[in-house]
Amino acid sequence: MAVNVVKLAVIGCGDIVMGQHLPTLLENPSVHVMAVCDKDPVRAAAAGAAFGSSYHSTDHKRILEDKEVQAVLVCTPPWATPAITIEALKAGKDVLCEKPMATTLEAAKQMAEAERLSGRLLQVGFTYRHGPLMDALREWIESERLGRPLQIRLSTFDEEWDPEGNPEHYERILNTLRHGPPCIHDGAHAADHLAFLTGSTPIRITARGLTSRPEFPSPNYNSALIEFANGDQAKLEIGWFFPGFPPGEFQILGPKGMAYLDRAKGEAILISNRLTERLQLSENRVTSCFRVQLQKFLTSIELRQTPVPGSQEGISSLLLTLAFVQAMETGESVRLSGEREP
Repeated sequence: MAVNVVKLAVIGCGDIVMGQHLPTLLENPSVHVMAVCDKDPVRAAAAGAAFGSSYHSTDHKRILEDKEVQAVLVCTPPWATPAITIEALKAGKDVLCEKPMATTLEAAKQMAEAERLSGRLLQVGFTYRHGPLMDALREWIESERLGRPLQIRLSTFDEEWDPEGNPEHYERILNTLRHGPPCIHDGAHAADHLAFLTGSTPIRITARGLTSRPEFPSPNYNSALIEFANGDQAKLEIGWFFPGFPPGEFQILGPKGMAYLDRAKGEAILISNRLTERLQLSENRVTSCFRVQLQKFLTSIELRQTPVPGSQEGISSLLLTLAFVQAMETGESVRLSGEREP
């Protein structure tokens, strides 16, 4: 039986593309990478050689004008992603864009509107919501194994501060901080996790920020307490640019039990009624998430079904992270739309 192959191109060839997207794309027989693009010509050439693509370019418009390219991975910084994604949709390409889809609500809504008008598909790269571990956590919640309300404790620490040992990384992350604190960037994943697990809408957020060094353009440590319409609550921490990190939390507490995700070991554990249930991956968790994400994108293309997570999930995540920033800046709780559920 012949395999339906999607002719795909990649725009933006940074570390995530080369370290994660590249092996995932190369191992999938339903994908042929036609072209790659990066504004850095050396990086574009290296990516072209690694992917074995037909050609590489520093101009994304060349790719969008290529009639053979059916779909595009947009893996650019989030302040550049909206314009390129909108161009791609208008050019008739289906798009998987990295998170966050934008840094402003206006830009995200313009992307959703371009998706609607073009009739093409837009999937947002909330990579780590995919796969059996997150599915297990949600199933344990939905089957009332933990009870309600839930208290979710979620923290992420990343982007080690090492300006002398890794100056390129330092400058890149420093520039990212100029476009918003970590809660806009890594917080996009966390906001999507909370929506996926609670199945509810955030209604209030209280947040604080800390800038650990005066040269940082925005607070590099962000913390928040979030209330949801169904009565669930979450404590969220995100930290960048420290010389070392704690392991981070991913715990869900309920009146009937608790569950947690061990991201390092790749396992989800449920403790309820004195019983312990464990699900452990046989492969690297990150690898698994990227593989499932790509397959869902390809399936959406084949069936012409709206991807999930798509533009609406991307907008919902951004609404929460922008409220996070507002609460940090004002020192006051921010009320989001929606009321507590009965």
